[in-house]
Amino acid sequence: MAEKAHPIWLRILEIIAGIIVLLLAVYLIFNPNVAISLLRIILGVALVILGLALLVRGTTSKMLATGGKVVSIILGIIVLALGVTAIFDTGFGSALLVTVFAIGLLLNAIGRISYAGYATGAGLPASLRGASFALGIIALIIAIAVIVFPGIGFALLVVLVALALLLLGIELIVSGAAN
Repeated sequence: MAEKAHPIWLRILEIIAGIIVLLLAVYLIFNPNVAISLLRIILGVALVILGLALLVRGTTSKMLATGGKVVSIILGIIVLALGVTAIFDTGFGSALLVTVFAIGLLLNAIGRISYAGYATGAGLPASLRGASFALGIIALIIAIAVIVFPGIGFALLVVLVALALLLLGIELIVSGAAN
């Protein structure tokens, strides 16, 4: 019989972690406000970190011209304020989260549609161009729906987070059982 790659305690720990992640995914599906709050806080913290990085770069950079330093400092203050507000103001943070999501979907749609046109010149097969165009149109429709009906954006974000956690949990369980 072949020896397993990892010790049994590590495999059991991986399976337990997978079960916990699966339970978390189910919990978030049934408690979408928790998922949105978590995403809002993650977005806020990321913006605070980015704002601080811009401020530090603007105040300490020896390579930026004076105008670049001023722009970096101003952007840093704005991004830092957005991040802090997103963390502490639930309504603003949730609106910012859905707005960023909608803009991301919109940019993805534009990119996919333009790629379908560019792919013609690159000699890519029609099926690839058609798939890219179709996905771009679907992303565009979803982006417009999220902009018009923000509730759809919240629901879609919750489903995406739960799906990611569900897949991670399954991967952990399978990995623990297989190794």
